[in-house]
Amino acid sequence: MGIVKQQAYKNTIVLYAGMVIAYINTVMLFPPIVGDDNFGFYNLVISVSVLYSLVSSMGVPSIIARYFPFYRTDDRKHNGFIHWVAFLALIGFGAATILYLIFKPAIIGAYAQSSPLFVKYYYYMIPLALFIIAFNFLEMMGRAVYRTIFSNVLQFVVLRLATTVMLLMIAQKWLTFEGFIFGYIIVNGLISLILLINLLVSGSFKLGNVTSNLMADKKQEMINFGMFTLVSGSVYTLLQKVDTLMLSSMASDAVTGVYSWYFNIAMVVSIPAQALSRTTYAIVADSWRTKNMANIADIYAKTSIIQLVVGMLLFIGIFINRDNLYALARNKDFTDPKYFTLFIVIGLGFLADITGGLNSYIITTSHKYRLVTLITVIMCVICITLNYLLIPIYEGLGSAIAYFITIVGMNFATWLYIKIRFKMQPFTYKHLLVLVIAAISYFIGFNFWRLPNVWLDIAARSCSTAMVYALLTYLFKISADVNEKVDELIAKFVRK
Repeated sequence: MGIVKQQAYKNTIVLYAGMVIAYINTVMLFPPIVGDDNFGFYNLVISVSVLYSLVSSMGVPSIIARYFPFYRTDDRKHNGFIHWVAFLALIGFGAATILYLIFKPAIIGAYAQSSPLFVKYYYYMIPLALFIIAFNFLEMMGRAVYRTIFSNVLQFVVLRLATTVMLLMIAQKWLTFEGFIFGYIIVNGLISLILLINLLVSGSFKLGNVTSNLMADKKQEMINFGMFTLVSGSVYTLLQKVDTLMLSSMASDAVTGVYSWYFNIAMVVSIPAQALSRTTYAIVADSWRTKNMANIADIYAKTSIIQLVVGMLLFIGIFINRDNLYALARNKDFTDPKYFTLFIVIGLGFLADITGGLNSYIITTSHKYRLVTLITVIMCVICITLNYLLIPIYEGLGSAIAYFITIVGMNFATWLYIKIRFKMQPFTYKHLLVLVIAAISYFIGFNFWRLPNVWLDIAARSCSTAMVYALLTYLFKISADVNEKVDELIAKFVRK
C-alpha cells in the first residue's frame, strides 16, 4: 500500500481542491449566471462528449492498464506498445465520427424539441470528444508508470478554474454562452497538450521511430479485450449519463439542469474513490500479473473502508448544510426543498458504489473481464427501462431512483461473484460502525445552533461534525491506514 498511500494522499488534496472549485462553480456561479436551461445543456454537452469519446477510444485506456506491465521496458520504447494503442485509438475516433455524422438526423430528432441548443452546437462535440480521448489516453499512460498527480491537477483544478474564469466573464458581459462552450473545448485541448509535454519530459516514454515487437496473436487478444471493456466501459458511463440524456429528451433542459445540479453536488461523495482508483487500478493489474491474490485482497479491504469513511463524512456534511447551500445558490429554480430528495437518493447511490471498493476493477483486470461486460449490459437495460418508466411520473427523481437501483444492483452482483470465485470480500463489522458514527455526527451537526452569517455557520457546523466524526473514527480504529497517518501527524507536531 506504500505507493497507494503516498499518491492517494496527494491525489486527495488535489481532488478536494478541485471539489472546492467545482462547488463554487456549481452552487454559486452556474445558477445565477447561466440559469437552469443553459446549465442543463452544459451537462448534456459533457454527457454526449464523454460517451462519444468513450466509444471512439476502442477500449484503449483499459488495454493500457491491463497489458502495459507485460510490455514495459527500460529503454522506454516499451516494445512499441504505446504507439500501437495510440494508432488503435485514432482508428476508433475516425470510425465513431463517421457514425456520428451519418446518424445526425436521428440524434438531432431526439432533442429537437426539448433541447434546441444541442442542435445548434451539434458539431462542437467532435473536437471536444477528440480532446477527451487524448487526455484519457495520456492520463492512463501516466497511471501505468505511477504518475497520477499532474493529470489530476489539470483535470480537476486547471479545467475547473478555467470554467470559473469564463463564468465570471459571462457575468461581466465579456463572453457569451456560445463563447463559453467554445472556450471549454479549447481548454480541454490545452490540458491534453500540457499533459503530453509533461509525460515526454518525465522520460517514461520515447517517441520517434519505434519498431513494434507485438505478436499478431497478442494484438488480437488485446483488441478482443479492448472491445469487451469498451462495451462495459461505455455501458457503465452510460449508466452515469443516461439520466441526463433521457431527461433532456423526455423532459426539458430546465429539468436536466436542476437534476444535474444535485447530481454534481452528490458526486462529491465519490471523491475518495477517484483519488484511490488512479493508483490502485495499475497495482491490481500488476498483482494479477504476479498472481499476488493476497495483495489484491488487502487493497480491496482497505480501499473499501477508507472510501466509506471519507464518503460518509462528505454525505452528512452536505446534508447538515442544506440551508446554507440554498442561501449560496441564490436561484429559486434550484433550491426548492422538494428537490433535496434528489441529493439523498443520488448520494446514497454514490456511497454504495464507493463502498464496493474495487469490485469492477478486480474483475476487469482478471481473466474473467467478460463478466463485467455482461453485468453492465444487463444493468444498463434495467437502468434505461426504469428511466423510461419513472421519468414521465417523477421527472428528475425518477432518474435518481433508477440510478440508485442500478448502482446497488451492479455492485452487489460484482461483490457476490468476487466472494464466490476469488474467496475475498471487503466488508467487516467496522463498516456498520461507520454508519453508527455517521448517525451520531449527523445528529450533532444538524442540531448545532444556527449562526447569522452563512460562511461562519458552514465553518462551525462542518467543523463540529467533522471533529466528532474523526475522533470516533480514530478511537474505534476503523482504518489502520487512517490511524497510522494521524499518528504520524501527531508525532511530527509533538517533535516541533
